[in-house]
Amino acid sequence: MGYGVSATAIAGMLNGCKSDIDVSTATEWQPALFDTEELNLMEVVTEHILPATDTPGANDVFVHRFIDKLLKEVHTAETQERFKKGLADLMADCQTNYKKTFAECSEQERNESLLRFKKQADEQWPEVTKVNDAEEKEFWRAAAEDKSIGRNYQGTYRQPFFTMLKNMTLMGYFTSEKIGEEVLNYDPIPGKYDPCIDLPENGRRWSLG
Repeated sequence: MGYGVSATAIAGMLNGCKSDIDVSTATEWQPALFDTEELNLMEVVTEHILPATDTPGANDVFVHRFIDKLLKEVHTAETQERFKKGLADLMADCQTNYKKTFAECSEQERNESLLRFKKQADEQWPEVTKVNDAEEKEFWRAAAEDKSIGRNYQGTYRQPFFTMLKNMTLMGYFTSEKIGEEVLNYDPIPGKYDPCIDLPENGRRWSLG
């Protein structure tokens, strides 16, 4: 799916999304936004998007916990409800087409269900993302100056559920400590910058300390 993350999602990271506990290791962690059914679905769907192979999967770095916290602390109530409605629609889609929950579906059935949501997102998203250069520059200026969480941006450019799900899953995964240190090329003390090297020489994407 690539590593494209939306401006709204990046704004959330600029805002900090800080916590008193580490959601990836807390043994008594409790969801801030999702109910039990939603949380269970998120655990399955994020792992389906980024499954464990020779590298950790989404569940290994608790991506579903990250998304719960990100939505609760960074996003507007309207965005939270839109995301939760998307989860309900995903549950309903599997029941309608396969008479099963998403977790009970086969890998092919899960793919088919998510592709239906992707198709909807592809049809909707171009109509709500016609941001001109001036608007984009102003958004990033505000985000950089006052750590804006992008509420105005969220209100104007309403991402479809699948787009939010994909962006947040990728963000939670690639910004986790485990992936930064064990999967990406990790450099705790960045040194010399070489702007022009062969791709095979660089290898994996860098994760700087």
